[in-house]
Amino acid sequence: MMRRTLLTSVAVIATLGPALAQPAPFDMSPESDRVVVPVPEAPSAPVEVAPVAPPAFSRFIVPGASLRLVGEEAKQGVVVYLTAAQAAAPATLNFSLLNALVVAPEISSLRVRINQTEIAATPIASSSGATPVSIEVPAGVLRPGANIVDFRATQRHRTDCTVESTYQLWTEIAGNSAQLVFEGENLERIAQLTDIGAVGVDETGNTTLRIIAPDLADPVAQAAALHLVQQIGLALRTPKLSVVLADAPSEERLPGVLDVAIMPAAELPAEFQMAQAQASAGPLAAMLPMPSGANTLVVSGPNWDTILRAGDALASAAPVSPERPRFDLPSPLPLMQGGASANLASLGVDRLEFNGRRYTTQLQFELPADFYAYRYGELELVLDAAYSSDVLPGSEIDIYTNGEIASATPLLRTDGGTLKNTRIRIPMTNLRPGRNEATLAVNLQTRSDAACNPGWTGTAPVRFVLSNNSELLLPDYARATVVPDLQVLTGSAWPYAGDAVVPIALGQEQDSLVAAMMFATRIATASGRVISFEVVPQDNLLPENNAILVMATSALSPLNLGRTGIGNTTATQSSDDTLLNQFRNSETEGPLTGISNWLQEKVGLDLSDLTLIPPPDLPFAPPAETLVVSQVRQPEGGVWTVLTSSTGPALHAGTERLIDTPKWRSIGGRVSALAPGEDDITVVPANAVSIIPPEPASPFNLRRVAANWFSGNILYFALAVVAGAVLLMLITSRVLTKIGRPS
Repeated sequence: MMRRTLLTSVAVIATLGPALAQPAPFDMSPESDRVVVPVPEAPSAPVEVAPVAPPAFSRFIVPGASLRLVGEEAKQGVVVYLTAAQAAAPATLNFSLLNALVVAPEISSLRVRINQTEIAATPIASSSGATPVSIEVPAGVLRPGANIVDFRATQRHRTDCTVESTYQLWTEIAGNSAQLVFEGENLERIAQLTDIGAVGVDETGNTTLRIIAPDLADPVAQAAALHLVQQIGLALRTPKLSVVLADAPSEERLPGVLDVAIMPAAELPAEFQMAQAQASAGPLAAMLPMPSGANTLVVSGPNWDTILRAGDALASAAPVSPERPRFDLPSPLPLMQGGASANLASLGVDRLEFNGRRYTTQLQFELPADFYAYRYGELELVLDAAYSSDVLPGSEIDIYTNGEIASATPLLRTDGGTLKNTRIRIPMTNLRPGRNEATLAVNLQTRSDAACNPGWTGTAPVRFVLSNNSELLLPDYARATVVPDLQVLTGSAWPYAGDAVVPIALGQEQDSLVAAMMFATRIATASGRVISFEVVPQDNLLPENNAILVMATSALSPLNLGRTGIGNTTATQSSDDTLLNQFRNSETEGPLTGISNWLQEKVGLDLSDLTLIPPPDLPFAPPAETLVVSQVRQPEGGVWTVLTSSTGPALHAGTERLIDTPKWRSIGGRVSALAPGEDDITVVPANAVSIIPPEPASPFNLRRVAANWFSGNILYFALAVVAGAVLLMLITSRVLTKIGRPS
């Protein structure tokens, strides 16, 4: 059967049907409601037929190389999108386990949940080699759309009862082994735009977009392609999207690969002729059946303007919403405005009864692009918990924000205690605009663990209880945007997402266009927002307007190169020396080194906090083949961001590495650089920044902005205090003089 739905401005074509030797013709007629019932044939003598195994279709589910469960209690989850046919089919979950040698198999287990339903628990006993695990998924557990698969490990050490030993506990699930295997025919077919998330990932955890477009040299076509790949990336719900320019459709269906034909109706090749008539009449976005079985999306229309409107079908059919989380973000991700609160249950944390030594749990939340309270503010964790009398002094509750320690609260009572409405203050130093990760770690030292009898690691009584009614509270923090700061761009798409159209200048080679597509899509998948671009020559960029440049460094004009904060790339050795010289002043021992170290250790101050006039930001000269992202606020007011490398191929390859989530979240400062063969991002902070408060201005917000700014500019604060004291003295003197003057 074939179904076709016509929207007012966008046609979405969906095709469903039995497997045929050739694809069904493109049916332009309305769907018939008539049902033909075949006449039963006369019964015949039974014939013995050898059983035939039903066809199987598998889906990789891990958006990365592996899932690693570390510690005594650990949880990792993934989101898997299924079509209605896949969700209804019999399914098996397959994966392989490998764990540390010190994990005690008799008291350690892995529990698997799908959509909050536990489907299996298996011992963790695979230290000598990877062990395959196969679990039948009960009927009714899977559902169309988003499915959350949780792996939860309880691990205990064989012989050691110390907190330190818990760091040795780990279990790993290889990404290329974790699959959902379905029984049935034609289950691989994605027929509707609402099911586009079912494209999923490949065995390496990546999703690839094959762009089939005949003429991407036209700036109008380039702008349309940049817009559409962002919409597709958001609809797919993948964290990152690799882009490949292709000349023809795929010859076979490959996991995690989506063919996308983007072109006017008149240019559709023979493989897509079934959609040409409808695309000629108006905007068209459709999943088309192909003889190869490859997942194929056609976005077309009479011209490029209508093609842009066709992409809106993706936003309506597969919107960004809490019900459609990203592949790698199964836990809730609320936006926390100033004064907001959220209990741990709403952040995906379960109630806990714990008998181990170190418990950790993670939670996530978003902050707006103009979050500006990282120097003075504190958030609070209002804790409802209790611990037994077995817990000794020296135990503590640690809070980490974005991987950095933020708070340590000791447990001092020796007779047990109840932490009812206990407020733990957490400095917001490490928080950032966009997505933030916080880790709650409970380290318990106990009397009974000192003996550590055989088997005690798993049979100890409950010693810590945590209620998920505990709350996270944010204060009314300051709102202002700091520029340049690439962290704001990569987390919130600021300042470009708020502009109606953003000028972008591209290099002449295809590598620049592909790099721009991947960079823009990664910004979209991180922020949930689409940037509208206009492709213009770099000579037409106006410094008073925001802009993005993506091209090889050699293609930048001398004028624009001087506006990007990047110097010319020279020989590798010379560039390395230049890079080292930028940090030489901070690393060289000098007479003030001891004072600087003492201030940093005792007071938390850096000598840079004690400067009146910041040093200038010198041009960054990268080594050859290094990918560089730089942001500069022009004197005329525009914010320019440049993505560049020494050559087009280096730009393409570097961008594909940069969009990997750990590297992406490391971007910051005014310059971020990724050298070939390196995994760490080099970040160059800005010395001179601009602070842009929101409009309309609020005196309460300006007070908070001033508090945050003065916290990082101590000398200015001291001068302000002195000036205030002098002014008060003068006013007091004048008043007293008038009072004491004879009448």
